[in-house]
Amino acid sequence: MTSTFILVAVKDPVIHPEAMHVAAATGHGIVDTMDPREITRLLPRAHAALIDADTAGHVATLDRRPGIHFLAADPGPVDWQSALRGHAENAFVLPAQAPDLLTALGHAGAPGAAQAADEEAGSGTVIAVCGSAGGAGASTLAVAVARVAARSHPVTVVDADPLSGGLDLLLGLEDTPGVRWPELQLGEGAVSGADVRAVLPTTGDGIACLSAARSTIADPYRLTSQALAPVLQALAREPGVTVVDVRPSTPLFDAAVEASDRVTLLIPCEVRPAAAAARLCAELIARRAALTTVARQRYWAGLSATDVTRITGREVITSLSTLPGLPKQSELGGLPERLPGPLATTARLVLEDAGVTR
Repeated sequence: MTSTFILVAVKDPVIHPEAMHVAAATGHGIVDTMDPREITRLLPRAHAALIDADTAGHVATLDRRPGIHFLAADPGPVDWQSALRGHAENAFVLPAQAPDLLTALGHAGAPGAAQAADEEAGSGTVIAVCGSAGGAGASTLAVAVARVAARSHPVTVVDADPLSGGLDLLLGLEDTPGVRWPELQLGEGAVSGADVRAVLPTTGDGIACLSAARSTIADPYRLTSQALAPVLQALAREPGVTVVDVRPSTPLFDAAVEASDRVTLLIPCEVRPAAAAARLCAELIARRAALTTVARQRYWAGLSATDVTRITGREVITSLSTLPGLPKQSELGGLPERLPGPLATTARLVLEDAGVTR
């Protein structure tokens, strides 16, 4: 499955089914929404966008980008004023000009210099997940994102927390044979992401896990950014999703951000974690990192998700509450394949924000 998608933001009941039909014919994923908040969130990451007169006004308030196509019902005429206001690069009447629209959408993804550059950069999606404070639940969210993505994509989870007890525990893989960080030897030259995945322990639902190892002796091994970076680069060249569990303010964090398509920051709704998140958000934005923020309501939370948005200057995509019974269940057998509803929803939103569709 491709991680690119076409955003269909069309309200007109005559045009909508035609737009969906053409978008499906391209082979890209489709996100169909009329919600202005979703359009704002997804438009910058869409392969292309289809809009009509009802959505052009909202799109006009957003940053200009290529690949926006304005649609009108056959026989027209096209409302060119709305089309121009919505930053559309062209306009089509449907169904009469459906073949022309398909050509326009297909042209952007056809073999050529732009696509070759994309393939050289990589065909996978890398998502880094971290918390603005300890105990936020970043590891749990990282595994949940992997669980949801694994329903339709090859998935690898990478443990990039130097103080981790081993992310394989959350996946129930602690006794499963396979390579952990200390045993991974990449050698010289290019590394195949498929070869990396092949040697890792893998869950029944297809999640490969590269985790820290546990030892009762003073293990001299230390995970470094020089070891992490080539692994993430190799996995990024393979189709699928890589989820990196990482701790901020470490050299490993810098390497993970550099290699990631999106950074997801889990922010407890408390004063100090929110203040730390504000500083971290500013740093990531300065580095031009694509950033997703999720509010975390722990039992002792003193702030609301709205407060977190105000403090950080970043609108959270959702708020995740503490789920009774889940910590004990995870301790005894790892995070279940059938996730609790709120956790599954949060994971799905994180994936959509990174442009990963089913």
